[in-house]
Amino acid sequence: MENFNNVNHIIDDLKEEMLNDLSDLIKIPSVGDEPVGSCPFGSEVQKVFESFLEIGKRDGFDICNVDNYGGHIEFKGESEDIFALLCHVDVVPAGSGWDQDPFTATVKDGKLYGRGAIDDKGPTVAAYYAMKALKQAGFKPKKNIRLIIGLDEETNWDGIKYYLKKEKTPCMGFAPDADFPVIHCEKGLIVFDLIKKIEKAENLNEHRVKLVSLKGGNAPNMVADRVLASIENADLTNIVNSYVERTGHTVQCEKTKTGCVIKVAGVSAHGAMPEKGVNAITVFCELVKDVEFSNDRINDFIKFYNEKIGFNFHGENFGIDFEDVPSGKLNFNVGMLSIYEDNIKLTINIRYPATMTEDDIYAGMEKTVTGYEVVKIDHLAPLYVAKDHELVKVLMEVYKEFTGDNKTEPLVIGGATYARTIPNCVAFGPVFPGEASVEHQPNEFICIESMIKSTKMYAEAIYRLCK
Repeated sequence: MENFNNVNHIIDDLKEEMLNDLSDLIKIPSVGDEPVGSCPFGSEVQKVFESFLEIGKRDGFDICNVDNYGGHIEFKGESEDIFALLCHVDVVPAGSGWDQDPFTATVKDGKLYGRGAIDDKGPTVAAYYAMKALKQAGFKPKKNIRLIIGLDEETNWDGIKYYLKKEKTPCMGFAPDADFPVIHCEKGLIVFDLIKKIEKAENLNEHRVKLVSLKGGNAPNMVADRVLASIENADLTNIVNSYVERTGHTVQCEKTKTGCVIKVAGVSAHGAMPEKGVNAITVFCELVKDVEFSNDRINDFIKFYNEKIGFNFHGENFGIDFEDVPSGKLNFNVGMLSIYEDNIKLTINIRYPATMTEDDIYAGMEKTVTGYEVVKIDHLAPLYVAKDHELVKVLMEVYKEFTGDNKTEPLVIGGATYARTIPNCVAFGPVFPGEASVEHQPNEFICIESMIKSTKMYAEAIYRLCK
């Protein structure tokens, strides 16, 4: 293509249309849910999926729906090879602490706010409009450019697995779902439950403080931002007030006829970066560390949590404080906790070093979790693409040319992107160095200027890799 600047002008002209499409997608609260009829991930995820396919159809692209498990919008090329843009339109729950409706798409001070704005509806729209601008500019790609739409990236990845079983595997691609410049290494991911039965606990003392129920957190890959605990036989107001004064954490105690209700407000963050949040489950366990509950198994669990987990982020006391040269330290996040009459269930999310295996992690924690049932929920192997790989080199060239940043090197993250699902694939943007990482957090946003810039970078990258 002789004049690539024409593509950049087209993207500038499409700005309002791009933001309107993004706003419409954000207004659909596409949090994964139980299957409904022919919608494997719930009705709202299905709605946003169909809405995005309609955008592709509107603009003259080929679209494909693979049994409602995923699909793609395709810019046809001259060969059989496929270059993939791996995206997703499902989102994590909104959580608490928002200054505006998370599903309204509010524009303020050059930013568009809403759940999914940066993870991953905004970047998905950016990648799509890069394709659209190239098409309008008359680009004739050698490879088929396929924007793949995932529907359960925030949960179990069943959709992308199903899609890739039905469709041809792309030969190369990138996922606009992380940071710039390039993510050449992603740590391994493990999710598991620790379960302990408590209904037959010895030394049950009905006259002591009774923890009737507790529910904390929203999802494994989010720092738990809330806990609600129901207590009987005691009013813990004095303990709560003293703790709040000493620590500054946000805890409320509401007296009831039979005891009290304790509410802890933490700060949500991505599970790959637990140090950026405040875990409400950890706060609660520290708060009640000296309370003697009527069930000794609950007391044992509180002690276990404070001693083996606490406010550590790297598994220091859990037997898994591993690290390596390519990817650094292991990341440890507690996503959810529930305590009811019959059991305790703690959901843990771990991002482990790239040179290690799933077996290494479970072997390391074996002694620590003695007495608990370990239920494996999910595992994603690490991703590693060398810095001198053609894909990484081209994407780094594009990044340097658009930003003038010749110092930042390819990155390692604890987050998991769809880049892991196909060969020769990495994550590429959309968050620039120095910008806030607000995915999975309240008041999630995308900077509009950065979104336009990343769209231009995606167009340039697609052009170079598909010409």
